[in-house]
Amino acid sequence: MSLHYNLIDKGNGIYFFTTDSGIQYTAFFTSYQIFDKDGNSHIIYSFGFDRSGKFDSKKFHHEYDEKIKRTIVHIVKEFFNKYDHNALVYFCYPDDEYSRHRSIMFSKWCSEEMIEDIEHLKRISVFNNEKFYGGMLILKSNPLRIHLVNAVSYFIDDLANQKYG
Repeated sequence: MSLHYNLIDKGNGIYFFTTDSGIQYTAFFTSYQIFDKDGNSHIIYSFGFDRSGKFDSKKFHHEYDEKIKRTIVHIVKEFFNKYDHNALVYFCYPDDEYSRHRSIMFSKWCSEEMIEDIEHLKRISVFNNEKFYGGMLILKSNPLRIHLVNAVSYFIDDLANQKYG
């Protein structure tokens, strides 16, 4: 029995997998440029995954699936095998009542499966008057670690300080 689901690499940082119960997930990476407080440019990656190609904001009604955790952890570890000098950020958006729960679950996955090599820095911010949870993953051995941590922190602070609506 496989420890994780079979992945379909669609290219451009997009992966599909289907659970034993037939639910399709999409995992994806996007890269973008951010600037630190001194104006230096950094490329970081954002990571996300969703069920059936959309962020489903209906009440959660699926049972916990250990193979989903193992699949996501596998994808993240493979990312760092390829991009060891980069940082990975994620956000748990407040589109439903479960952003905090997703953040707790992802933190648990990190502490159970990635703690040896990967540092997980959690972050809670307010954007558009709503609390959102997120964080950053970075290899502990990354020689650019302090620069990337500072740049991501500055980036998130800048987002949180923007006033909309």
